[in-house]
Amino acid sequence: MLASPQRTVFGAALFAAGLTIAAVAAVGTGCGGPKYPNCENDGQCNAGGHKGVCLDGKCVDCRSDDACGSGKECVRGACKAIEGYCDDKSACEGGKVCGSDHRCKKELATESGPTECDEEHPCKGPGERCQNGRCYSPPKAPGCEDFAAPKFSYESAEVTDVSKATLERLAKCLTSGGLKGRKVLLTGHCDARGEYEFNMGLGAHRAEAIKDLLLTLGVGAGQISTSSRGKLDAVGTDDNGYANDRRVDIEIR
Repeated sequence: MLASPQRTVFGAALFAAGLTIAAVAAVGTGCGGPKYPNCENDGQCNAGGHKGVCLDGKCVDCRSDDACGSGKECVRGACKAIEGYCDDKSACEGGKVCGSDHRCKKELATESGPTECDEEHPCKGPGERCQNGRCYSPPKAPGCEDFAAPKFSYESAEVTDVSKATLERLAKCLTSGGLKGRKVLLTGHCDARGEYEFNMGLGAHRAEAIKDLLLTLGVGAGQISTSSRGKLDAVGTDDNGYANDRRVDIEIR
């Protein structure tokens, strides 16, 4: 028996409706993929008006600190303000100083004492030169003279390979050479850009980086002291001048 046209149309309509219901049910039960905030990839976290990244099967705000911007860090998928964060626009409070890691610190290694010399008041002793406001006479020891001040990149305390070669020679002189047993003062400097407090902290951090390297090369901790003058002695007005300002002076005592 042949089906009437009306029955054929009605059957087709029921079939289409069944497919629609099945599709809706499939979406509702997750057959088309995980339901937000569950995820398998970043694309699923940026659909339906959402924004984020997929981390351990969940849509979150961030996967690393880079996604959070200045002054924030990524903590378990959420961007949160860094406690004690500082930079040249966010100064520290309560007498603290801003370190090169952009954290406010309680203490700062500085060298105090009256100024003995400057450009208008040169040193008068034989062989003396003015260094960090004091008259300094470099020791005379064959092979242990003229230690070039380590230089640094902008806002960095990372010791360069060129400086490491100088420090290896210095360490050898202090441990077994002509300067054996002598002490050394390391004074960190910065260029004139940035806030005073930040640069004082950065200068101290640079001096500590040189100290840490000397310690690994066998120099005794009691032989090394550090200080910072920040940008107090900065004279540069261009890239070359700035590069010379970013240094750690080496003073044998």
